[in-house]
Amino acid sequence: MFGTKPDPQVLNSGAVFPAPSSPYSKPNYQGGAIITDQVELRGSLAFDGNLEFNGLFEGEIVSGGTLLIGPNAILKGDIQANKVILHGKMHGNISATESVEVCNQAQFFGDVRTGKFIVAEGASFCGLSESLDGKATSPDFITTFRHLNSKSA
Repeated sequence: MFGTKPDPQVLNSGAVFPAPSSPYSKPNYQGGAIITDQVELRGSLAFDGNLEFNGLFEGEIVSGGTLLIGPNAILKGDIQANKVILHGKMHGNISATESVEVCNQAQFFGDVRTGKFIVAEGASFCGLSESLDGKATSPDFITTFRHLNSKSA
């Protein structure tokens, strides 16, 4: 057992064990760490890269990467990340430098500040949204309405 050599055929069998995946991952979400629905956390969570969270969480999440919140996940607290994709339930505020996507059947109660905000038709959102500075500018509607008013006169 301990003094024997390992079988070279077993070592070089070419077996590949892929990282776990989730049926809820989006094509634009590249895998990373996964926290399952059997986990309950409270406090502060920081990570780099991508994280798929499916458990219960209360506190603050900070990341420069992408956070995918699974359909069974329930979060209470604030999130600061590059990108957030919400499939579950969240009560708190999100600040994302790139985008926030509230997917079908997701429930989001809180405020969001991001460059791009997407809410699916079947999702629930109750809160305020604000564009990050420099990402969106309001068109000049005054000149448009003056032009329309002068044509009807």
